[in-house]
Amino acid sequence: MNDINSSSSNNKFEMQFIDKLIISMIGIANIIVIIITIVSVRNNYRRMYEAHLRSLNEIPYNETYKYLKNDNVITFYQDINEVAKYECTSDCEITKFSSSQFIIDNDKLIPIEDDGKVNIYDIENDKTTIVLDDIPQTSINNKYGIIKMDGKDGVINKHGKIALECIYNDIDINTSHIVALGNNALYVFDNNAMSIASKPITITGDISISEKNNNLYINIFGNQTTTFVFDTKTNKFTN
Repeated sequence: MNDINSSSSNNKFEMQFIDKLIISMIGIANIIVIIITIVSVRNNYRRMYEAHLRSLNEIPYNETYKYLKNDNVITFYQDINEVAKYECTSDCEITKFSSSQFIIDNDKLIPIEDDGKVNIYDIENDKTTIVLDDIPQTSINNKYGIIKMDGKDGVINKHGKIALECIYNDIDINTSHIVALGNNALYVFDNNAMSIASKPITITGDISISEKNNNLYINIFGNQTTTFVFDTKTNKFTN
């Protein structure tokens, strides 16, 4: 009788052990399936992420945003996230870089060529802030570029702000001064685009400036070449 009870207890223990073993194996199998699923999903996401990044176009000198163009809409992305859409007036494109182009050191401001103009588009505020005749042009002063609006020249700074309004016939810039010609006058500005002198003149033409021995030489090339000398110590014209 004792042998029978002992054998029954052993069988019961073995069955319980087997049941626990099966349950443990099922649990381990489920964990493995979950891990494989997570890894697979993450790998698929990574592949989709990398494929999406490869499909985006670079914006010259812009480390923050990329874009896709479909029909007449430019969609901007930061990483893989869509952040803004620009609707073209006509066939438009992101301005291609050229050696004469002044680079605005502000990633949120994007030059877009649209309908014969260059629009400076503000991604963060989803609006065009400035409409120019052409891309901003470089000067030897990396703080400023020369812009043209409705045929008139002005100055833009590295942050994309207009330093001098587009009201002048011609502008030249060196490392310390800005000289503008227009409205029957010659204007001299300091390196902060602050006005320091002006001289009424009726001469028109293209400006070229040079500086030597505290004198700023302002050449105006019209029907003939006329040179004005500006003393940078006294901030006065000497002729």
